[in-house]
This record gives sequence, structure tokens and C-alpha cells, in this order.
Amino acid sequence: MSTLSSVALILAFWVVQSDDRPPYVREGDRVEQSFHAYRERLNAFFTVLREMIDQQAPNTTASLPRLQQQEAPPALSARYGYGLLPRLVDAPPPANPPVSVFNYSWPITDGYIAGENIKLDQAEATLQNVPNVSGEDKTALIRNLILEYRRLLLNQRTIDQYIQYNTFWQRTIAQDRARFDQLTKVYELMKSNEADTAQAIREVLGKPAVPSFVQIDRSKPDSVIIRVPVYTDIEDDEFLAKAKIAIEELWEVQDGDLKYLLEIEFRTVSPLAERGAPVEVRANASKFPGDGAVLTTGAQTTHSLVGRYVALAPGDLSVRTLAHEFGHVLGFRDGYIRGYRDLGDRGFEILELTSVFDDIMSAPREGHVQAAHFKLLLEGK
Repeated sequence: MSTLSSVALILAFWVVQSDDRPPYVREGDRVEQSFHAYRERLNAFFTVLREMIDQQAPNTTASLPRLQQQEAPPALSARYGYGLLPRLVDAPPPANPPVSVFNYSWPITDGYIAGENIKLDQAEATLQNVPNVSGEDKTALIRNLILEYRRLLLNQRTIDQYIQYNTFWQRTIAQDRARFDQLTKVYELMKSNEADTAQAIREVLGKPAVPSFVQIDRSKPDSVIIRVPVYTDIEDDEFLAKAKIAIEELWEVQDGDLKYLLEIEFRTVSPLAERGAPVEVRANASKFPGDGAVLTTGAQTTHSLVGRYVALAPGDLSVRTLAHEFGHVLGFRDGYIRGYRDLGDRGFEILELTSVFDDIMSAPREGHVQAAHFKLLLEGK
């Protein structure tokens, strides 16, 4: 081995040994760099494919699906930041949701990226063969490449979401190991189908910690209204109106002759940072007045702090998920179970069990707000 090679190996070993960041951070950075490299390959494939389509005869291109510039892989550097809002979508719940188990980790995400690289290898090989084909066969080949690219793009966006999810929850687990040790025990109970599972879950999750700013209005004999002041630095009135309607409609329950309602009062404050700037969400939320909840932006993944804030991330956000997050502001913890396994140098594996109970805090995508939620809120005041 040459002297230069020996020095390089020593330097590489020193860099690894001197990196004292937690394993989940180191591994996350490595996987994200691999994803960035894949994204650049996918972008190059998109560029070459579009150029090839443009070079075809007009009668050929007219019969092909249109591949627009906006279908290029999105830039990764501007995925989230202060002031960037999600798009609220009204996704219908599944008819018969099963109890679902999801596992997330850096090794699993790494495997997804490796699989997509193999698919892209095959697509690139097919693209290189296009000049060797003519006539209808060539048109069919290009059409199939366009469809395959769109599948690759969809998968790329999914992996991007996995990376953001892993980054957020692995950091959260590291910051609150004791809490997640408890939840991991409940997760194991759920998997074992033991008879006392439901009671164990309720003991661990506990009753809602209802914040003092939540007010109860019993002035009408046929209704109970939960009033919640919410401070926000969001300046988009249309978004706020849609969010208010969505949350209030989902948090409305008829229980016999009594109706339970939720009413939100938005109180706007001036922006606290430049649009697109990175912010530390919890520190930012602490700058808002304490006599109300907070709805703000700048999150990597949309999430909440129980009894305090909802922080929004860009991308599509189901109105049901938003209503679930608002349940945290009212003092409820998650009713689904999120445990973990310690993978050592590979970070954590996140273990998620959903659709345990038919309520919005247990199953955000398909659960419902129930009268029991309001009764727990009344007990907590």
C-alpha cells in the first residue's frame, strides 16, 4: 500500500472516530446523502427523457403522455421552513381499517433507496436502447419510460417522507427515552394479545392534561361548547378559515339530546422569522402569549406539543390529521402506540401500531371524535 493510501485510511478512520454525534444522526446523514445522490440520478434521467421526447417527430409526440417541467424531482433544499404552509386535503377514511403495524428505520429506508436505484438502472438501460428501435415499437418504449419515470418520482417522494419521519421521531425518542420505554412495553402487550392490553394502554396514556386556556360554555341547555383561543403567525386568511372549519366540523358530536361543539378563536400576531428560514419550533412557540394555543409553521413534520402548539410542515395534510393534532392542543396524547428498538450504530427502529381504537387520537386517518373526548375534557377542567 502506498504512503498516500495509508494517510487517506488514517484520515478516514480519524473522521469516523472524531464524529461524536448520536448514531441516529450519523446514520441519518449517511442515508440522506445516499438519497440525494439517487435524486440527482433521477433528475438526470428526467432531463434526458424529455430531450428524447422533444426530438421525436410531431406525429409521434402527439401520441405520447406529456412530461411537464414541473414533474422534475423537487429540490430537496427547500422542503420545509418558516411560513411554508401545507395543502389541506379532505381524504376519506378507509371503510374497514385494520389494526396496522408500521416499522421505520434508517436500514429500512436505505433498502428502499437501494431498490429504487436498481429500478433506475433498468430504466436507464432501456432509455439507452431507444435509438436502436424504430416505428411503433419506439413510441411504445418511450411511453413506458414516461410511465416508469412517474412511478419512480412517486416513490422518491415517499422515501423523502420516510426520511423526514425518521429524522423527527428518532430525535424525539432520543430526547424522551423513558416515555418511549413505556410505550414500547405497551406495544409488546398489543402484539401479544393479552387480556389487559386496553387497560394498560389507558394507564400509560392517561387522561388529557387540559390547558387552562380551554374554556367551557354551558349557557345553552342543549349544547356544551369548548372554546379555544389560538394565536397564529400565519397570514393566509383563506388557509386559516379552511383549517378552522375543518377542525370544528370534525370536533362536533351529538350525544342524545346534547351536542358537543368546539369553537376556535384565531388571534393573529406578527411573523417571527423570514419566510423559508429554518426555525427551532419549540423555541419559536415559546414566544407566543401563554393564554392560548399556538398554530405556527416551520416544522419538518407536522406535529404538536400537548397543551401548547401545532406546528405545520409543507406538503399535503389531511384535515383529519389536522383535527388529530388539534386534539393534542386540548391535552390528549396519542392513542396509537409508538415504541422503538435500539439498533446501536444504525439508530432506532420506530414501531407504530395504529387503528387500535375507533377514535381520532388512536387512528388519525379513520377514527372519530367521540362524546367521550368531550366528557374527559370536562372532567379535566
